[in-house]
Amino acid sequence: MERPVEKEQHPEKRARVASLDQMRGYAVFGMILVNYLGNFPCMPETLRHHDAGMSYADTIAPLFIFVAGMGFRMSFRRRAAAVGALPAAIAALRRYAALILVGIVLYGPSLNNWQWWWDALVDIGFAGILALPFIGRGAAVRAAAAFGMLALYQGLYSLAGYGDWTMANSIDGGPLGVLPWTAIFLFGSLAQDLAEHPDRGRALLRFAVWGVALCAAGWLLRAEWPAVKAAWPFSQRGMSAPYPLTSAGLCFLTWIPFHFLCDRWNLRLPHLTVLGMNPLVVYIVQEALGSLHGTVVPQDSGPAVALAGFAGFYLVCYAVARKLHRDNIVIKL
Repeated sequence: MERPVEKEQHPEKRARVASLDQMRGYAVFGMILVNYLGNFPCMPETLRHHDAGMSYADTIAPLFIFVAGMGFRMSFRRRAAAVGALPAAIAALRRYAALILVGIVLYGPSLNNWQWWWDALVDIGFAGILALPFIGRGAAVRAAAAFGMLALYQGLYSLAGYGDWTMANSIDGGPLGVLPWTAIFLFGSLAQDLAEHPDRGRALLRFAVWGVALCAAGWLLRAEWPAVKAAWPFSQRGMSAPYPLTSAGLCFLTWIPFHFLCDRWNLRLPHLTVLGMNPLVVYIVQEALGSLHGTVVPQDSGPAVALAGFAGFYLVCYAVARKLHRDNIVIKL
């Protein structure tokens, strides 16, 4: 029976994509930043999540899941080519189910806490499982699945009263929010196809087109259409269609500078590759440390103390990631 946690002692033997590692590392760094500094009232509002609108903090989780979709598309095709599609799908199902269990334990396994389980790890786990029937299919099928899940969720949100419930009782779309998170995951799989295109100019253009088109669709759906529909909420908490569309568009656009930096100019931003190689470990470490920040550094501290606390918080997370990187170990589910 396959163990839920795999240690790869020699990840360098696998082809790594610098821009993907760096973009994943940026998502991890952003997660550390907002999860720590967002707790201090003295810090800017853009570092905090909001029930309506989009702050910097609200761009991080979609990027995390988008990059997970890119990585899954790449790894699934490699594994399917090596061992067959069915064994690859079974292995992926086990990994994502294990990720859900880890997330539930991390967020509070009590059944009384079930409506608050729907954070990053659980959402990624369900997104990977829901994406499994489509991940090996063509781009048109995956795009149709993504838009179909968004449409289904929006119907439930607007017409079945689910939107009011999740805004009052849960986070990130609650249990049905896995549908729009899966859509973002599948958009990431489409991005991976584009990133592998041999014509770099065409790939770059398509990333820009997807990014602008999805952002425009999100803002268009947000608006009121007289005699057709009221304005739809724009919220990570509610996950109605305007938010996942806009955030997925921003993810496509975010890849562009990393493509130039890493794939064309062969440059790297410090720390990001290290953080990006073990995102699960860093996520768990920062979650564990985050429970201590209110006792070690009081939440009513001023900017200087809050920033000093963040420096220590970040260095601990980075030290763990750096140790694993130096030992050539990748720990994943």
